[in-house]
Amino acid sequence: MAGTWETQDKVLPGAYINIRTNEPLSITPGDRGIAVILQEMSVGEDGQIYTITATEQAYPEKATAEDKKLVAEALKKAKTVLVYKLPETHDADAVNAALEKLKTVQFNTLCYPYDTEPEAASSNKTVITEWIKSMREEEGVKCQAVLANHEADSEGIINVVQGVILTDGTRLTAAETTAWVAGATAGAGITTSNTGMKYMGAVDVSPRMTKTEMETAVRAGKLIFKVDSAQNVTIVSDINSLTTTMPEKGKFFTKNRVIRTLDNLANDISLIFESNYVGQANNTEDGRALLRAGLVDYLTVLQNMAAIQNFETDDVTVVAGTDSDAVVVDVFVQPVDSVEKIYITVNLS
Repeated sequence: MAGTWETQDKVLPGAYINIRTNEPLSITPGDRGIAVILQEMSVGEDGQIYTITATEQAYPEKATAEDKKLVAEALKKAKTVLVYKLPETHDADAVNAALEKLKTVQFNTLCYPYDTEPEAASSNKTVITEWIKSMREEEGVKCQAVLANHEADSEGIINVVQGVILTDGTRLTAAETTAWVAGATAGAGITTSNTGMKYMGAVDVSPRMTKTEMETAVRAGKLIFKVDSAQNVTIVSDINSLTTTMPEKGKFFTKNRVIRTLDNLANDISLIFESNYVGQANNTEDGRALLRAGLVDYLTVLQNMAAIQNFETDDVTVVAGTDSDAVVVDVFVQPVDSVEKIYITVNLS
């Protein structure tokens, strides 16, 4: 006799077989698209977060066109924009309150579109920079912030130093342009670079830079724009503000595509572990083998996506930790970068 089984209570001799596919990953690898804007608005409740998408415009009642301007720029690339309402004349306490609330909010990038009062804005940008570093290094939450004219020397901070002019003549300052960059960074996949990305709706850059000025800016970790030969406003190089490299944090950490891959890998592995193994798997050789198999499956998906390369199953090890409930995981990966420089030699015969 044959058939399937749920409990071991069959009467007749036979082979009772269940055929199942492997359990799918509990996450979508590389899933991104959420940008946060810390913004003053003319209406709404201070400290409230308003969720805006292309199809759900959940602005506070009587929100003005000015209130919606930066969200519209971010939504050109982001899936979702979370607007945290700052008081109309905000101070450091308001920024700190916003950051405290955002500790438990899931997002990819944050922008602070202010640079008009140098002393106050600079202080707030420093606070945001330190918060991002803390989130990345101490809380284990991998996110980035986009700020204007702020040399943070950190892979977690993107430094925008130019504004743009839109087709309707609207001039966006560098601080306001952080909204579009935050949306573009949040919306970018882990297999793509934003180098050369067109800023749709923009017709010029303010100020323009010469080639020499561009080279100097890129070396200084500044994200800049140019008007290309087709008269499109595009990103010159998708980089962050990191300029000080070292053996454990090499030059590729300056590239946002690489950071997106590493950040999503860290966030995804944490989610896989918490969703499928914490409190559920035994800390035995078999239990650790299950965790290792799950990580190998996930990394294989990333390799098939061309987010990482040269991955082999031996690149993942899971061993028992010092405590009875601890495991130690080592993962070796090689992120894929995009082709951005082509060196050509033309030989005349």
